[in-house]
Amino acid sequence: MTTASQYKLISCVLPDDGSDKKLMRALRNEIKINTANSVSCYGLEVLADADTRYGDLPEPTLVRKVDVVVPAAEADALFDYIYEMADIGRVGGGAIWLGEVTVASAYALPEGVPDEKR
Repeated sequence: MTTASQYKLISCVLPDDGSDKKLMRALRNEIKINTANSVSCYGLEVLADADTRYGDLPEPTLVRKVDVVVPAAEADALFDYIYEMADIGRVGGGAIWLGEVTVASAYALPEGVPDEKR
């Protein structure tokens, strides 16, 4: 039986520059992780100079939020791998954090299923 405590959730916000696709491919092909998701959303550059009036928010920019469910025992190493693979340390590279998982179910994709067309 699978329990949520056996897993951790690594989440990151990346610029909308294709780094999420590169990361997702690397996770699948190199690390064999198939429990990841990438979604487009709006974000605010919290450390950027905001050219707005007092009380107004800066204009949002399109970003990608990536979530990866990983085995708890491998979470620290995979956190470092994702940080490096997505180049989060660069200026404007995004943010990453590690947290608990509320619910998790283990599954495996059947053999021979073709990849989606890119």
